[in-house]
Amino acid sequence: MTILIGTGRYIFSLSAFILILQVAVVTGQNKKGGVTVSYESSGSSRVARFTNSNSFPVRVEFSYQGTKARGSGEASGKDAVFVGANFFATYGGRGISITSVRITGVMHSD
Repeated sequence: MTILIGTGRYIFSLSAFILILQVAVVTGQNKKGGVTVSYESSGSSRVARFTNSNSFPVRVEFSYQGTKARGSGEASGKDAVFVGANFFATYGGRGISITSVRITGVMHSD
């Protein structure tokens, strides 16, 4: 009986740890070249917010995963945004809720 209780605690602890890691990956921030990505709600969808901590404007290239607002299905694609120096820009397609973003490039822009 004591073996089952110990095993149960171990399995519960392991499950909780894995869940915490998954939440950290989904809500975690992606950073590259002085640009950080976070997520915020906009109406019923979720948009990506690119914050530029550089003292110059940049062009940020990225790929994203998301879900379609109408019906069920996944959305994915590639795009780019221009972000001013020490400023932010948001990205969210109409009818798409962004679940994750991966920055593929940050380039100095005039």
